Amino acid sequence: CSACHGLTGVGDGLAAAALPVKPRNYTDKAWQASTTDEQIAKVIVEGGLAVGLNPLMAANPDLADKKDVVDSLVKIIRAFAQ
Repeated sequence: CSACHGLTGVGDGLAAAALPVKPRNYTDKAWQASTTDEQIAKVIVEGGLAVGLNPLMAANPDLADKKDVVDSLVKIIRAFAQ
C-alpha cells in the first residue's frame, strides 16, 4: 500500500510519481466521511477496476478469506484522518 499511498497516507509513495492518476489521499476528511468501511474493504480485495475506480489500484484476492487482515487495513486507512 505504501508504495503508492505513502507512509502517511497522503498519496505520495515512491511509485505515485509514475502514475497518471494519483493515489487516494487518506487524510482527506471529506473522502473519509463519504465512504464506508465496506467500500474500502472491497477496493482492497477486488481492486479499483471492480468498483469503478482507477484500474491501476491492484486487487488483493489473497485477502478475500482474511477478514481480520482486511479489517486491520481499513482501521489503518481510517486512522490517517485523525
